[in-house]
Amino acid sequence: MAGVFDLLSGDFLIHGIVLFAVAGALLWDARSQRVRTSAEVVDAPPPAVETTRPGPSLPPSPLVIAGVAFAIVVGSFARYSWPASLAVFGVAAAAVAIAWREPRTRRSPPEPVTRVGAIAWTTVFVSLALWELTALLLQPSLTTDSYAHPTISVLMDSVLASPIGRSAFLVVWLAVGWVLLER
Repeated sequence: MAGVFDLLSGDFLIHGIVLFAVAGALLWDARSQRVRTSAEVVDAPPPAVETTRPGPSLPPSPLVIAGVAFAIVVGSFARYSWPASLAVFGVAAAAVAIAWREPRTRRSPPEPVTRVGAIAWTTVFVSLALWELTALLLQPSLTTDSYAHPTISVLMDSVLASPIGRSAFLVVWLAVGWVLLER
């Protein structure tokens, strides 16, 4: 959906292509997972499974220092500049490569999402998507921001306008990424 919004707003050349490429990679991975699962031997003994699902661990201190240094340096770059985009892309690509590696040990599968949880997350996702689309279409043009009908990026402008705000946002982004990688 983000790629579609970038296409509508005229920012398709770089960000839209990357977003559609990520969507394609996720579809390819999902398909290859299905192929691997269906090709497994039925008579094979089940792999060893951890019975507990520990919470995310704290990153090592050198990694925290490197992450904060990264956030400060990249936060000082001009907004939407090539160096900033390439730095964020590099970290994101490394995280995806780490996430797609085969796990060293098999973990127990996550608990299934309850119906209430699925409805709640679907409601949040659809509400934000509809708000973003409505705000985008109510702007004077698809490439002109409107504070009367702000998109999420317009609302984030005040945070991301300063190097301190960008650096703080990058620290939060890296922390959320760490938690997701640990899952």
